[in-house]
Amino acid sequence: MTIPAHYANPQVEVITIPSNAFGATTATFNYIGPKGREGHVEDIIADISANMVGTTTVPEIDVGTASGDTTYARYRLGSSATSGYLASATPKRAQQEAWTGNPPIVLNDFTGHVALNTARIPKDTAFVITLKAGTGGAPAGTASVYVVIKWF
Repeated sequence: MTIPAHYANPQVEVITIPSNAFGATTATFNYIGPKGREGHVEDIIADISANMVGTTTVPEIDVGTASGDTTYARYRLGSSATSGYLASATPKRAQQEAWTGNPPIVLNDFTGHVALNTARIPKDTAFVITLKAGTGGAPAGTASVYVVIKWF
């Protein structure tokens, strides 16, 4: 059996979102992958410069079909649903969490904490990275974000 060239030679892309606030608003970024290739979200990294805060839910990074959708990946930036990561313990990386599965990689020490490579980004299809604000109290947090996608 011959392996198609695009599977034998995947293209790795790191999407970089410079320092962004996770305060009272949600930010969305639209992308499309290389022509003819499907994508797998391999990792999400947050280089935190101001503590992540949300007393009901912590801020999160979502990769999906629309703003706030988590079809392809999610990384909730906290040690629990209500306790955000601190800037003093950075960077945080989804691949470094105590996940299970291969693939998809998941961690549910609290609901939806880590989910990577949960579905493939279809060929020639737009997708959205959402930097979702925390909720409750005085939501806050600032981080530079890196989303690692392998295109086949």
